[in-house]
Amino acid sequence: MTLTDQKIKLLDGTFTPSEASDILNTIVDKKINFHKLQRLSIIEQNCDDETPHLYSRMDELIKAKEAIKEMILEARKEGVELKIESDIQITFIQN
Repeated sequence: MTLTDQKIKLLDGTFTPSEASDILNTIVDKKINFHKLQRLSIIEQNCDDETPHLYSRMDELIKAKEAIKEMILEARKEGVELKIESDIQITFIQN
């Protein structure tokens, strides 16, 4: 099997504020929950590990969620739609 980096188009479209809210909040919520589960797993293995990197990342995501909320409210107020584009870059890394 050849290891080939990939770039995948995740989102590319124009959405109503409600659609954009659903899409973006679902993605951010999934990432927050992923980090919560990671943190729980690490703490179960080592109760002394405070996982500061996971708390930091969750804080970033919570702030992003607030920024998204503000943008959605502004879009609704102005009666506009939102164009959302997102690519995922996947790279193979040798350990």
